[in-house]
Amino acid sequence: MAKPHTLPESQTAPDNASPASGQAVVLKDSLGRELKIKPIDVLYESQLVRMLGTEVATNPSYMMGFVYPATSVYEIDGVPCPRPNNQQEVDEAIQRLGREGFAALLVHMQSELEKIQQMVENNPEAKPQ
Repeated sequence: MAKPHTLPESQTAPDNASPASGQAVVLKDSLGRELKIKPIDVLYESQLVRMLGTEVATNPSYMMGFVYPATSVYEIDGVPCPRPNNQQEVDEAIQRLGREGFAALLVHMQSELEKIQQMVENNPEAKPQ
């Protein structure tokens, strides 16, 4: 399986775009699909919790590993991906993304975490005392 990667900078959101900035990011998975992602807002996050129920919503592996990543994808190869409004639609979003899409998202998330870590390391004022 080819390693997932992000598109060249010229084809992605600006350098300051990240999940924290709320701006869209374009990724490419190992199947060559172009995934457009944008972090879900707090209102939709709360709606997901209510929609999926307490038992499901308190499962961090499922929510952080599947639901939030899958629902952050709003377009694949130019085809809009509507926000899921029930469990069946969440399952469809997970299926549509597939292992290759999740792998691309994980690589991107790791890169974002490394950027944050670098910022903290390069800013002594941000380090805990």
